[in-house]
Amino acid sequence: MIHSVPQQPNSRTKPAALEPFPALPVAAIAVAVVVLLVSVAGRYGWHRDELYFLAAGRHLAWGYVDQPPFTPMVARVADLVAPGNLYVLRALPALATAGTVLLASLIAREIGGGRFAQIAAAATVAGGGFVLGVGHLLSTAVFDLLAWMLLLWIFCRLLRTADPRWWAAFGGVAGLALLNKNLVVLLALSLFAGLVVERRWSLLRTPWILAGAAMALAVASPNLVWQAHHGWVQVTMARALAHRLGVVNRVTLVPFQVLFLGPALIWPLWSGARWLGRNPSAEPFRPLLWAWPAGVILAFVFAGRPYYILPLTTLVMIAGLVASEHRDDRRVLVALLAINAITSVPLALPLAPSSSLRTVPIATVNEAVAETVGWPQLVDQTVRVVGTLAPSERAHLMLLTGSYGEAGAIDLFGPSQGLPPAYSPHNSYPYFRQPHDDAATVVAIRLPVGWLNHWFARCTQVGTVHNGLHVTNEVQGQPIVICNGLRGDWSSVWPQMRFLS
Repeated sequence: MIHSVPQQPNSRTKPAALEPFPALPVAAIAVAVVVLLVSVAGRYGWHRDELYFLAAGRHLAWGYVDQPPFTPMVARVADLVAPGNLYVLRALPALATAGTVLLASLIAREIGGGRFAQIAAAATVAGGGFVLGVGHLLSTAVFDLLAWMLLLWIFCRLLRTADPRWWAAFGGVAGLALLNKNLVVLLALSLFAGLVVERRWSLLRTPWILAGAAMALAVASPNLVWQAHHGWVQVTMARALAHRLGVVNRVTLVPFQVLFLGPALIWPLWSGARWLGRNPSAEPFRPLLWAWPAGVILAFVFAGRPYYILPLTTLVMIAGLVASEHRDDRRVLVALLAINAITSVPLALPLAPSSSLRTVPIATVNEAVAETVGWPQLVDQTVRVVGTLAPSERAHLMLLTGSYGEAGAIDLFGPSQGLPPAYSPHNSYPYFRQPHDDAATVVAIRLPVGWLNHWFARCTQVGTVHNGLHVTNEVQGQPIVICNGLRGDWSSVWPQMRFLS
């Protein structure tokens, strides 16, 4: 049975009726996701980005050089509720992931899916490696994923009902999303392209779209004003990332859609594209089919990371589940969903003992896992190096790190061991605090001697960072260096040291 949907719904036609929502099974899946994520929240340790968000949250602002304020604000709240507690810090990402699972089901319902498609959509997203991986950590990506899925649900409802008033809701959510990450602009442009290709002029020639845009700008205005006041530094940051990672991002853009979604889900992805493109009942939602390649093209042009457009890929896959609603081969589809979950969960989450990471290649496949180990060890090594200094040198000690990760680790774990706050020229950290002691003895971590010699008269490497697990990550094997004799003063040197990456 195929549900009949008007080809061009308008304000005078009655939208197709929605199937009942299977609240109990979908809620059970969402709760299971929260339980799973919370149960592993304390394993391994802090991610370098979480350490950075914590530091940014302690220096609250309406913007930072590399992001808007929402995620640092979440870190700040968690820090106030339970300082240093990973379970509390990662509770909101777990809840956001549950929201993403719920929205996947609602999207399936909105585009015509019945009970099977709605439950399958929730289960598929809940078992996805990328969704679980970002749901395990506090990051901008986990909230951005939730925002995109909510916007896609609103857009699906806009297409189904042809009620332009939904643009106001779209704009409000988009404004909130802009307070977390600027990527929502990519989604809006992609959806606009889909509407243009399908010539849905009635949804574009309406004052409600202007009202939605005005609402988005109003909600996001604090961050936009901050950016304007700081020379649109986030644009500069985006260019720096595109320069450093542009080739890799472009090469992996399409293959990683399959990898992040799950190779076992290629069939429903293909079925979704066919259904959106050919099935008469999918005609109202056809702009979504064109939005998908439009997003790919935009991500390629701007050298965006492959995961940026994953929600659009996920939506096409959900359409494939809707297309399979009344087919006889649903058992094969269920088997593929189970295979995807079984293979994804162990790679996405820290289930194996940390001591096994040297032999189990999880950290190699999932770089985020690798960046959650070794921070207490790094601080312990720093303490030992500081202990070798003369009392006069310790009285004028400065800790300088090559990135926000090491600085964040020292700021979190160092005070209990007598270490002073860390300084770093990386991204927003140089704005959190600026050095003033020109006579300081500097212990530098993850900064090469050759680079340091440009700023100091004497630099000697005294150690190498080792996380104790032989896990390769950004800081493993990096130098620990003692420097003296600043060439100049910090007021002139510090602005020259700062960098974005």
